[in-house]
Amino acid sequence: MLLLQLLFTVLSGCLGLERQDSSWVVNEIRIEGNKKTKAAIIERELDIAIGDTLQAATLAMVLERNRRKIFNTSLFNQVQIEPQFSEKRAVSLRIKVVEQWYVFVYPRIQLADRNYSEWWERGHSLDRLIWGVHINHGNMRGRAERLILRLEGGFAQKIELFYRIPYIDAQKRTGMGINLSYTTNKNVAYNTLHDTLAYIKSEQVLRKRFWAGISLRRRNKFYGSHALELRYNYNWIADTIRHSNAEYLGGGANTQRYFQLSYAWGFDFRDNVVYPLRGYRYEVVANKLGLIPFDDVNQFDISIGGTKYLPLGKKWFSSFMLKAKFSWPAQQPFILLRGLGYGADLVRGFELAVVDGQDYYLSRNNLRYKLLDKNIRIKFLKLPQFNVVPLQLYPNLIFDMGYVYKNFRFENKSSLANQLLYSYGVGIDLISYYNLFLRFHYVQNSLQQRTFAFNLSREF
Repeated sequence: MLLLQLLFTVLSGCLGLERQDSSWVVNEIRIEGNKKTKAAIIERELDIAIGDTLQAATLAMVLERNRRKIFNTSLFNQVQIEPQFSEKRAVSLRIKVVEQWYVFVYPRIQLADRNYSEWWERGHSLDRLIWGVHINHGNMRGRAERLILRLEGGFAQKIELFYRIPYIDAQKRTGMGINLSYTTNKNVAYNTLHDTLAYIKSEQVLRKRFWAGISLRRRNKFYGSHALELRYNYNWIADTIRHSNAEYLGGGANTQRYFQLSYAWGFDFRDNVVYPLRGYRYEVVANKLGLIPFDDVNQFDISIGGTKYLPLGKKWFSSFMLKAKFSWPAQQPFILLRGLGYGADLVRGFELAVVDGQDYYLSRNNLRYKLLDKNIRIKFLKLPQFNVVPLQLYPNLIFDMGYVYKNFRFENKSSLANQLLYSYGVGIDLISYYNLFLRFHYVQNSLQQRTFAFNLSREF
């Protein structure tokens, strides 16, 4: 028996295999494939360093956790971490990455309405399109610095500039961002009537909006972060808007100026930030609008949310999301009053509705099945950033609930505020490379209305 154990030990050392209680010391970390990305950007995601001891029982888990953190920077199409063992109980880690294409200059055509369903319901006119040019650099100087420039015309005229640097300190924990935005509109939603946005159109500019902000982001550990932003806001409306809704900016005013301070805390422990299947994410966001006595606004809101992603086995996955928002005071300018119906804050099946209110609760839930998950190689494309196309397909079941509390709901003839909203149905999600999403769903809501909706987007 002793002879067999000795023979197994010798063979294990020669083949790079060890018993479950074995360990290795990291003696080297090599990064390959990062032609543009600085090695420091990859290294700041690692919780492994030279000299660390890795246990056999947890080695695969540790390497996969670090691989996902690098992949979730959204800088790479593929990430692999390969251990190479030596006879001296040392291990060398080889990190291989395939970089994305980082610079995009492209024409952009998008809807002025909140979603495709609303655009179609309003007559799907081409006049309600916003067109322009977007410039997006996702990895300036190879340091994961992001620069976005948007020049738009059509339904709205806009120029926006966003710049973000992931760290400005030696510890690589504190980042900074600068944002600028200027928009003019000749077609403006001046109020919400019967839970639908009501518009006014003119040949003259009806609204101007400008804001500028500077932000700091602190990441003490890998999954938690704090962000603080100071912003200046300026809004102007024409008399046409003011006469139609005296509370658009509040108090019958044509202009609105105020400083805003925002704080956000987040904890993100998801396996994939683009389309997570495992893990969880929590977030708290607080906004104070009006900081000095001369500001035209004095308002505060806070939102709290969390999502849990659970694998159920045999290609089944579930997700549960809860979110709540509270705001003060009871009387708020229309331009700052936000309930359900904007962006992802909606109960699916109510795409045509805008339920404004001071407070709301939202729950969105899915049961997903992995029908397809493969990489398609396009042989005639030589660029590694494009010749491998990931394709994922997930049919899913949907159940959503929401509730909006609104003061003075009878002033806007709201029939959906202050009551439970819910929906259920089926959907299908298609995910491809460069964070491209195509989503369909068919649901029935609590009003017994059946709706079909789809959404096409790319998340940078």
